[in-house]
Amino acid sequence: MMNKIILGLILSALGLGISLLSPIIHIMLVSYGVESFLAYEALPGLTMHLLLSLVGVPISVSGLLLFRRGVREELEEEALTYSRRPAVEGFESLIQRPRPGGPGEQPRPDVGEKRSKDAGAQLPPRGGVKVKSSGTTIICSKCGAETPVGSRRCRGCGERFMAPDDPLKACPICGCDLGAAMVLGDDVYVCGFCFSELIIEKDLARRIF
Repeated sequence: MMNKIILGLILSALGLGISLLSPIIHIMLVSYGVESFLAYEALPGLTMHLLLSLVGVPISVSGLLLFRRGVREELEEEALTYSRRPAVEGFESLIQRPRPGGPGEQPRPDVGEKRSKDAGAQLPPRGGVKVKSSGTTIICSKCGAETPVGSRRCRGCGERFMAPDDPLKACPICGCDLGAAMVLGDDVYVCGFCFSELIIEKDLARRIF
């Protein structure tokens, strides 16, 4: 399906060409002493070259309107995509801080602080793993669709992103299994799901891989 922006440009160029070329061709033919077929009256009091010039105007205007609509839709879609992209928060804000309770009362964690086996929520930082760069999407291993980090299911096929049984083997950004990570260099790995660059200490790397 042709893009509205491209189609609008084509229609605008076509209408402009019809409006300008027909009188130019007519003038050139007359200047060379050739009888111009564009001088014939298509309608009473309206010659062919004038009629073509008038016909080109609405075509050109329609193309400009279509071009404008296509640009507006592209900008709206880009803005919507950007608004759905989760912001990468600082790791300090991810550390769960204890809440004070009354005498003999244990602090009650919020719902968002409960440990879950679902991947998708960013995990608190831990020793042995440092983040060089954070990914913003999770690539589904089943269908290959991109889903924003923070989601629990693939938006393409609905596959649930599961965290490993051992929390130390979970990616600190997307929560998926680091066993699928790829090696870039000494102690540098790339998560196989969100493609975050991680520095994993050797002791922890031996436990994960």
